[in-house]
Amino acid sequence: MLKWHEFFYKGIPVQFTRSVSLRIAKYLSLIIIAAGVISSLSLAIMASNKSDAEAINVSGSLRMQSYRLLYLMEKQPNTVEKNLGFYEKSLHAPSLMDIQHQLFTPDAVKQSYQTILQRWAIMENFARQNDIQQYSRNLTDYVSEVDYFVFELQRFSEQKWLLALSVLCFSMLLIVGMVSYVIWFTQREVVKPLKLLTRASIQVQMRQFKHIPLDTKNDNELGTLARVFTQMSTELGKLYSRLEDAVNEKTQKLRQTNRSLSTLYQSSQLLTMNAIDDKILSQILHQIFVSEHLSYIELDILGAEHWDIALGEKNTYQSLETQELKVESEVLGVLSWQAGLPCPDPRMMQNLAQMLARALYFHKNQRQQEQLLLMEERSIIARELHDSLAQVLSFLQIQLALLKHNLRKNDEAARQKSFAIIDNFEQALSSGYMQLRELLATFRLTVQEANLQQALEQVVDSLRPQTNMRMRVNSQLPSQSLNPQQLVHLLQVVREATLNAIKHSLGTTIEITAHINPEGEYEILIQDDGVGIPSLDEPEGHYGLNIMAERCGQLNAELTINRREQGGTQVKITLPQKLF
Repeated sequence: MLKWHEFFYKGIPVQFTRSVSLRIAKYLSLIIIAAGVISSLSLAIMASNKSDAEAINVSGSLRMQSYRLLYLMEKQPNTVEKNLGFYEKSLHAPSLMDIQHQLFTPDAVKQSYQTILQRWAIMENFARQNDIQQYSRNLTDYVSEVDYFVFELQRFSEQKWLLALSVLCFSMLLIVGMVSYVIWFTQREVVKPLKLLTRASIQVQMRQFKHIPLDTKNDNELGTLARVFTQMSTELGKLYSRLEDAVNEKTQKLRQTNRSLSTLYQSSQLLTMNAIDDKILSQILHQIFVSEHLSYIELDILGAEHWDIALGEKNTYQSLETQELKVESEVLGVLSWQAGLPCPDPRMMQNLAQMLARALYFHKNQRQQEQLLLMEERSIIARELHDSLAQVLSFLQIQLALLKHNLRKNDEAARQKSFAIIDNFEQALSSGYMQLRELLATFRLTVQEANLQQALEQVVDSLRPQTNMRMRVNSQLPSQSLNPQQLVHLLQVVREATLNAIKHSLGTTIEITAHINPEGEYEILIQDDGVGIPSLDEPEGHYGLNIMAERCGQLNAELTINRREQGGTQVKITLPQKLF
């Protein structure tokens, strides 16, 4: 009766009647059983040969013991009985007794052993009677019987060895034959089909779906595998053909998309790396016009009609597609176009419109921001002029009025007073000129460098010609911790504090330190080792401390001025990390 074996393909059981794996397993089991039987038989023969060797040794010792008994009968008659017991043990040794019960023991061996037992009964009687003559007369025949028994044992052992050798040779030939058949069967039923499957797999891998023919008629695992593989390769060929068409279509779309993205990227680079003008916009529209195969494109910018651009020829019989340039509900312009072949991706034009809208929006805001910054800078300059030069000019105006009044008098006292007014006039004019130079140096400094460490060093470098004091700067704050507007106010405060130390401290060293204090706040320290500030009340006509306080208020910072315990003055500016 046939036995059915099955496995599952796509969840469906596939059955076959000639299982290659089962047949190979049966053949291997037969080989294992044969090897086991041979091993067991060999072990049995080896164990038997071991007992034969012992029997030969024991039987050989019987000759020596029989001669020894003759000697003892002549020399030590009183020990004969004891040695007879030893002889009995050797004669009835287990190895000799087992030979009599073995299945394949020859009759000659059994008969010889029985003859020895019978003859020994006679010899034993002579020995017990101490009949030396009879014992000696029969000893030669007895020893001959023992020699014959030993010879038969040796021949029996040799026969068993030859039998074992014959069995081993036959078994080896049988195993070699069985293994050769299994190899031949495996070569025909497994290796050859697998080689064909391997070549077919390589061909399928190389996209040759019409591979070499496989043996699909065998009703076993490899036959089923060949049928499934052939069906699979046929389906793969059809699927690959459809995929190639789909991939070609997608490749064309991807190329178009890649071209559109490249165009968008280049347009974005042009808009971000350059200031927007009609030439930049015209270059961008020309790239879009060529890349998207448009027949006409037009850009209208609200409020900047001189930047309006049109490329191509408008077809009156074709509708015009439009896209508003809108940011936060603010319409900045209109982009219009007429498509050619192939038609552009609508998302491409929408992205272009959004990009142009953001660029125009940022350009507009940038212009507005520049106006605000310009107005703020003008306000700062006006305030600086008011806080410095305006005070000096007002003082000079008063002194000039006094000088005119004194010049109308001709007395000596009025003349001396006029000279004193002229001296004050010169000092005020020199002070105003110095303040103007310091103001110009401050504005040039903030424009050239926005990094706090380098900006502070430039402040110090601009003041070094005015003093012999040593000045050191150490900034541990982040490189871009302040924006330009904040940096303007902070440098003005630091400059004013440093100038006060140069003019009034009478010290030798000024240290400027910028770091983060334990509370996590930005902290700037201006310290000197001079005489120390006597009072926070400014003299009449001086406004430096008030201006420093006003600037710190604009920075949302805290200004602290005090005398140091070791001597000198410390100006501390404390700013939160989030200034505004």
